[in-house]
Amino acid sequence: MTESKSRIGGSGYTSLLFQGQRLAYLQVIQDTPPTPVATAQAVQPIDEPVPVEIVTAGAVGVGTMRMTFYEKWVSPAWWALPGLEGTNNLLEVLKRQIALGSVTMQKIVRSPNGIMRARVYHGVVVTDVDEGENINIGTMTLPKTLTAQYTHSTPV
Repeated sequence: MTESKSRIGGSGYTSLLFQGQRLAYLQVIQDTPPTPVATAQAVQPIDEPVPVEIVTAGAVGVGTMRMTFYEKWVSPAWWALPGLEGTNNLLEVLKRQIALGSVTMQKIVRSPNGIMRARVYHGVVVTDVDEGENINIGTMTLPKTLTAQYTHSTPV
């Protein structure tokens, strides 16, 4: 079989780290990069048939990282994040983060032939943890989503 030229997201080719520790039992990574703080605007004087320029914002807001984990038997999903072990709900998670200081995350992409690239997420703050449940007779796994926001990211 020839080597794929297209990126394969799963199968061990993508890892996410929180404070340098690989996050286990991670099912989904949804990264929404920062967007402009305002929409672009056309500048079109009343006496011009077309816009004379388009102005854009000079700043962006936060990025959002949603991480869905398989919940384990003995601990809530957010215990997978170093420093949040022993917290029991969102309020405790929010308070615990104060002691963590500046937090970074890294997404590492490995190709089948070993070439790697990465992105570092700076100023990471967990903003929500999924404490709810929806269970029926056929429920096999319990996916739990954590939401974090970050100030910016840089490729490495």
